[in-house]
Amino acid sequence: MWHPGLVDVVYATVAGALLSTAVVAARAGSPHRTPSRTALVAAVGTLGVSFLVQSPAARGVQNHLVADLGQLTGNGTSLVAAYALRVMVLHVRYDRDTAAARARRWLVALVVAFVAMTVLFLATPTVPGRFTSPDAPAGVVAYYLIFTSYLGATLVSLALLLGRYLDTAGGRWSRLSLHLHRAACVAGLIYLAGRVVALLVGRPRLEGSGQRFNLIELGVTILMPAVVAVLFLLGVLIGRGERWLRHRRAYRRLRPLWEAARAARPHAVLPVTGGGARLRLYRRIIEIQDAQLAAAQVLDAAQRRRIDGAIAGAALTGESAAAVREAALLAAGLAVLRDGRAAGGDGGPVTGAADQEVDLSAAVARLERVSAAWTGSPVVHRLAAPPEPANPR
Repeated sequence: MWHPGLVDVVYATVAGALLSTAVVAARAGSPHRTPSRTALVAAVGTLGVSFLVQSPAARGVQNHLVADLGQLTGNGTSLVAAYALRVMVLHVRYDRDTAAARARRWLVALVVAFVAMTVLFLATPTVPGRFTSPDAPAGVVAYYLIFTSYLGATLVSLALLLGRYLDTAGGRWSRLSLHLHRAACVAGLIYLAGRVVALLVGRPRLEGSGQRFNLIELGVTILMPAVVAVLFLLGVLIGRGERWLRHRRAYRRLRPLWEAARAARPHAVLPVTGGGARLRLYRRIIEIQDAQLAAAQVLDAAQRRRIDGAIAGAALTGESAAAVREAALLAAGLAVLRDGRAAGGDGGPVTGAADQEVDLSAAVARLERVSAAWTGSPVVHRLAAPPEPANPR
């Protein structure tokens, strides 16, 4: 038999990792907190509580109240975590109203399942430790069938959703994160299957194999949940790390545009006061777009026609033409602002059609193309400064 103190360390470590991840994710600044993200944070935090209340030390305290009470509280919090994961899946797959309606139905199923489990738990009194043994009463078997049905349905739906996203995931690290999350779902299903099999097989089939049974029970009750949690946390950490690197890379790629905006309008660029990579990237995008709006106020129709003619002469099309045009318009407008010439613009747009997108990745992709054109396009270099006005006669 394994040492309870070691099991306490395993459960406390996993619980601490899950809870700290949930706290950090909840406190992280995000301009657009989505229902799916909120549900995921709630699932991680509740799963941490589940590990905490199911540790041997916590079970010992709860056994003074009701025998094996830790089993009910641990399984109950696991069901709440499963419900939060289900809500996340619903908000990813459906619009907000449809997801909310389906979430309410799953909430009713959660309440029904937990009430049924509570009734079976109270109606099947056992001594501490017998609740998880193969010779447990029929009421305990029914209890676990309800628990595994709800939790298993959630894991299957989440695994299918992750598989669908794997088909479209682009980055290597993003794919690895999705693979780890799906592996956590598979490990969770194996855990549930092992728990049910351990209850249905019964101790008579394991006569003379007590040590073997103890090893099986160790794997089912401790190692598999820990594996599920570790795989899930690795997926979360790798996903967050990949996003951090992506935001830092985009932040550096937009530096040429931002430096030009700062040189022409130093009063409009605020000093850096901290914040995560995502928040810094948002600020850089906002300051660049603010400079684009200011540049639009000083360009007239003749300057725009000159830029459009140069792009047409270079035979540019599609996204390349749009990026070069946007970069050239910004360069011409900033030159006017930097030199302090009188504004005589028509107020026309200087940004692309997507300058108001809420999706950060879309805004970054567009401005990265503009930044590349700013530094590498000969058309932009040639048209950087507007023509001097004709001398009056």
